[in-house]
This record gives sequence, structure tokens and C-alpha cells, in this order.
Amino acid sequence: MSDRRYRWVILAAGIVAYATSQFSRQNYAGIQKFMADELALDKGALGLLGSVFFYSYALFQMPWGLATDRWGSRWIVTLGIFLTAVATWGFSIGHSLTALLTWRVLSGIGGAAVYGSLAGGLARWFPARERGLSQAALGGVGGALGEATAFFLLPVISIYLVSGWRQGTVAMAGATALMGVLCLALLRSAPEDTVADERPAVEPFSWSLLKDPQLWCYTFLFSAFIVSIRIVQPWIALYAADVYITAYGQSVNAAVVGGGTLVIVAYSLLGRGVGCPMGGRLSDALVKRGISRATLSIGWLAIALVLFQVLSSGLTAAWLLALVACLLGTSINLFTLISASIAETYGAQRTASIVSFVNTVAQLLGATALAMSGYVGVSLGSQAGHGLSEYRGVWLTAMVGTGMLALIGTVIHIALARGRSWRAIAAPQPLE
Repeated sequence: MSDRRYRWVILAAGIVAYATSQFSRQNYAGIQKFMADELALDKGALGLLGSVFFYSYALFQMPWGLATDRWGSRWIVTLGIFLTAVATWGFSIGHSLTALLTWRVLSGIGGAAVYGSLAGGLARWFPARERGLSQAALGGVGGALGEATAFFLLPVISIYLVSGWRQGTVAMAGATALMGVLCLALLRSAPEDTVADERPAVEPFSWSLLKDPQLWCYTFLFSAFIVSIRIVQPWIALYAADVYITAYGQSVNAAVVGGGTLVIVAYSLLGRGVGCPMGGRLSDALVKRGISRATLSIGWLAIALVLFQVLSSGLTAAWLLALVACLLGTSINLFTLISASIAETYGAQRTASIVSFVNTVAQLLGATALAMSGYVGVSLGSQAGHGLSEYRGVWLTAMVGTGMLALIGTVIHIALARGRSWRAIAAPQPLE
């Protein structure tokens, strides 16, 4: 198969790899109702389980990203998936909060090897005219499959096919290992006419880049997306389940399955799986008309802020929750537009390491916001006196965190645009 056609195989294998990473992030999201009951975990503890993953995930972004830009993505991604499989199995045998936290840390180390490596690999395989589509398909479709596994498939397996969430998690550990074998067989670091597995002519990442305001514009906008995602992913399925229990009187099992179904269809499959590739394709078309991907990112973040305000009002209508989830699935998962911008600004040879730096900052902020969201929710819920009110603090945390980071990124973006305009005006004009 020619390199031109094989890029679609690379994208398909990358989607599978990213799906395993997404599942590792949310491996307890669909079954946390059962875990909380068995181990007496409150929402603060559940938020901590999410945040510790992303602290380790963030700290290992740069080592994996630098390794990818020097030696290629194939082996790095495969190693990360196998580590994820081991950590998933370990999580299934944890009988205390400390044990679960330990396995979540290891899972974060493995998961950190995947996204930045794949972003760099796709930048080498796909031309600029398909950059938005390829990056958005990776994040959108891969994320949707991973979330579908966590929110829906794992709960269904745990309830109907095996004897509990522990046995279901063991089954998913085995499936993750098989995905690692598949990626090892199919992934290639770069087309044959490039040299991705040798030391590149350009250094992957230079600390002098920290003086570049454009890098920080990308970092803050990317971070705004990630803070939104970190809070929405673990909480929205639980919120939907509690809506079915509180507003519709369903049993716990029925509510968990119903909430997972709503989230997987609306948020993951329609919003993320369909909406994100369409958003990426739209960005490819608008870039040709002079509308930057950063500008489009700011618009999507503004939509997300409106949706968080709607959620914080305490909606309980299932159809409206599904609509909001669908729009959130698209709007907060288009962080891939920033990855495409990084490839266009700094070049494919440095994309993995620079995306990894940006992602390091973003994941640290996202993990902190996630941890805070649980405790803020508990505080507001105890004041109001009923279960659904706890989520008001969760959604307000998302709105404030996302809004502050988006505002900083927007200010830098506007300043850079004005600076370019002034330089264009001040440049000497050629004599006719």
C-alpha cells in the first residue's frame, strides 16, 4: 500500500490507541456508583481518583513526547498501551482507596505516552489541507470509543455478563493488551520518504520557546479545553444516573445503564465522534479563508461556558440533558485544533514534544480543577440538603476554570494579531 493510502491505516490505528488511553482515564466513570457503594467513597474521593491519574499523566508528557520526536511514535505508543493494560488489571484487584490511587498513577504514566505521540505522528503523515480533519478525528472518534467503553460497555459487562465491576475491569485489561498488539503491527512512525526514527535535524523542544507568546496562547487555550473535559468526563455519567434516580425514580442498576446510554450516545458518539471531525473539517475550510484555528477554538470555548451555566441551573429533563451533552461533546473536545495549529506553527518534527509541553501544563490544571470540583460539590450539596445540588458546584468549577484560561488565551491571541497588523502597516511598501 502506498504511503498516501497508508495514512488512513495510521489514523485508524491511532484512533484505536487513543481509545485505550481514553478508557484508562475514565476506567471507573461508568462503574463508580458500584465502587462508591462497596468502598464507601464520597464525591471527594471519586474526584481524587480522577485527579491523581492526570497528575502522573501530566508529569510524563514531556519524557514521552521528547522520546517520540527522537525515535518515533510506534514503540512509544505500544509501550504506553501495555502499561495501561497492566494498570487496568491492578485497579480491578484494589480493595482500598490507597490501592486504587496507586494503580491510577501507573495508568496515568502509561496513558501519557499516547496522545502527544500520535499528534506528532499524524503531523508527519497528513498534509496541511487534512490536518484539522486528521487531528479532530483522532481526538473525536478515538475519544468517543474510549468513553463508550468506560461509560457504557464496562457497566453492561459488569452487570449482565460477569459478576461485578472487578471482573468487568479484568476483561477490559485483556482487551487493552490486544489493542497494544494491533498498534505494534500497524503503526509506523512516518512515511518511508522521511526519517522519523533517527535524531531529527531540529531539536524536539527548546526551553527558549518559553519566551514565545504564541506558545502560551496555545497553552492557555488548550488548558481551557482540558479543564472542561477533566470535569465533564467523570461527572456527567454520574449526574445522568442521579437524574434518573431522583427525577424518574429508577433503581441504581437501571439508572447507571440509562445514564451511561445517554452520555455515550449524546456526548461521546454524536457530540465527540461525529461533531469533532466535522469541526476539524470546518476548520480546514475556514483556515483557507483567513480564519485561524485559534479563533475557532475561542468560539467553541464560549459555547461551552454557556452550556456549563445551563447545567448549573439543575436541569432534570432527560431530553435537555442529552442535548447539552451532545453540544458539550463537540465544543470541549476540539482541543485538537490547537494541536493542528502547533504543527503548522512549529513544524511536524517538533509537534509531539511541543504538544506534550502544552498538555503537561493543561493536565496539571485539569487535575487540580477535577479535585476541586468534587469538594466544591460536596460543600454546596451539604448546604442545600439534596443530592443533585452537589453538581452545581461541579459545573460552576468548570465554568470558572474554563473561563479564566480562555480569557487569558484570548487576550494573548488578540495582542499577537494586533502586533502582526501593526508590523504589516509599518513595513515599508515597495515603490511602484
